[in-house]
Amino acid sequence: MSRRLFAVFLALSATALTSCSDGGGTALEGSLQAYGISGYEHAQVGKEYWVSMLQMENKSGKPLTVLSGKIVHVPAGLRITGYRINSSAGIGGHRLGAMPVGDAEDVDRAGDHKGSSIQIKAHALSDLYYEARVKVTGAVHGDLTTCHYEYRQGSTTYHQDIGCDTRIRLGKPVTG
Repeated sequence: MSRRLFAVFLALSATALTSCSDGGGTALEGSLQAYGISGYEHAQVGKEYWVSMLQMENKSGKPLTVLSGKIVHVPAGLRITGYRINSSAGIGGHRLGAMPVGDAEDVDRAGDHKGSSIQIKAHALSDLYYEARVKVTGAVHGDLTTCHYEYRQGSTTYHQDIGCDTRIRLGKPVTG
């Protein structure tokens, strides 16, 4: 085997060994939200809402770092404009569903966590979770579904989808 061919083979082998990132992970499990639909029935066109994603549990025997979270299926009438990390610590638990951007609860909780990753110890439930900022652009036809996470465990990066379902519908505005 020539040196050049050997070098290409070695490079491809190294890439294959370190890029299990295409592989599906199995270490994460979603909170109870993964087993039902949460939602908001008072959305208004042009307004934005924070949609809570799953509170994640590391069911493996090794710590991991969640690098990103996103909602995979976004129906017509909704557009995701950003993500943030929030904390359930000290506020009575993980908020389910959606809440208007800028309302009193949102302002109280803004900036609970700085950064874009979440570290979860082995066999532990994280108090941190992702939220998607969602803008209503028109009549909503379907639900926000499937939470996708990228995480690193040791030196390997994994991708994992977990079922999640949030229903946002147009309705009469909530008045204070």
